[in-house]
Amino acid sequence: MKVEVKDAEKSQKELSVELAVEKFDQVFESEYKKVAQKAKVAGFRQGKAPKDKILKEHGHAIRVQALEKLINESVFEAIQKEDIKALGAPEIKDVKFEDGEPISYKAFVDVFPTIDVTKLEGFDFVKEKIIVKEDDVEQVIENIRKNQVSYEPVEDRAVQEGDMTVIDFEGRKDGEVIPSATAQNYSLEIGSGAFIPGFEAQVVGMKTGEQKDIEVTFPEQYHEPSLAGQPVTFGITMKEIKAKVLPELDDEFAKDVDEKFESFADLKETIKTELEESSERQADDKLLNDIIEKIIEENSFDVPAAMVREQAFRLADQTLQQYMSYGMDPARFGITKEKIAEQHTATAEKQVKGALIINHITEKFELTVTDEDVEKTIEKYAKMSKMTAEEYKAEVEKHNGMNSLRNSINTDKVTAFLAGKNNVTIKEVTKEEVEARLKAEQEKAEEPASGE
Repeated sequence: MKVEVKDAEKSQKELSVELAVEKFDQVFESEYKKVAQKAKVAGFRQGKAPKDKILKEHGHAIRVQALEKLINESVFEAIQKEDIKALGAPEIKDVKFEDGEPISYKAFVDVFPTIDVTKLEGFDFVKEKIIVKEDDVEQVIENIRKNQVSYEPVEDRAVQEGDMTVIDFEGRKDGEVIPSATAQNYSLEIGSGAFIPGFEAQVVGMKTGEQKDIEVTFPEQYHEPSLAGQPVTFGITMKEIKAKVLPELDDEFAKDVDEKFESFADLKETIKTELEESSERQADDKLLNDIIEKIIEENSFDVPAAMVREQAFRLADQTLQQYMSYGMDPARFGITKEKIAEQHTATAEKQVKGALIINHITEKFELTVTDEDVEKTIEKYAKMSKMTAEEYKAEVEKHNGMNSLRNSINTDKVTAFLAGKNNVTIKEVTKEEVEARLKAEQEKAEEPASGE
């Protein structure tokens, strides 16, 4: 077997392979014997037919099987012989196969790319950091408070927004009861948006024991096709009304949130610290993303199609899970995993390049994560969580999170290294400013192009 190797595009190796005709003859004979043992030829017992009769009926199929087997075995032998670290299965092209002549073909193999990033410093970036305000802390506390709400039965008033009700309801279309739209003793918080639009608003004002018919129209995209876009009558029976009772914001409230908090002030301070940490994390993530995009722009290199394809399908899986979480069946709209992966190809390529750049910088500049780095990080987060370092470490290990922790530390080191090589201006902004900008960007993206 003769093998020549050269670099190809898209981080591939091109193998030109030539095989002696005698090698094919050996494989052909082996495949012939397998077929001959099972071949059924008219006028002969199974396995006893003459060779010429068998070849007349099965010769072409045997040749194809022998050629396929020979190529499959030889290409992997060639990859091992040339010590090529292949990513995925090789792609076979330009097969030449003529009687009495050597067999030749080309194999293209994805390999892990070798990159050398040289242009990574001297650029200008803005690190946008969201200021944590008192209102932000209070909003988090209010969300926690809502999660600790209790309900007390009321008898002397009608249903109001925010009440928890217990109802029986029966959906009817054209006078026929809809089993899937019928239930008894159903707990429904008014204003939660748990039911289709228009349902909850019409329950407001009902009193305990009251019965009422309401009309609603199901959304066009409803998951049950028979009800999508259809008007339905619901018979409602109000069985119980419970008023929402929010807990007082005091030391007892803080201890109910977590016994580690000694006072309400302690809870507020911890929330503020966590929000500031989150703000810093988001700012660093955005900065690193901006720097990586610039490095990709300034340093041209190819990545294996297999790696991009694998990442694109990962993104497709995430998208499909989001569809399912919204109660939507993607297949109903002709959305397939393959189509989504194709749409994500550009993003996947950028993410693969980013990961390769981070790995390259880590190795080239020896930004190793030491045990001391891990210990300091554990101590930092343990303090924020009001735990001992040993308790926090045990919790991380319990959830198999040590590798994730080390990767996070490594990312921080790369971010700090690249920030130090470039001109980074810190800009403080409010959450409202960021939200307004994102909204404006989304509206602009949704604007029809000129001429449409």
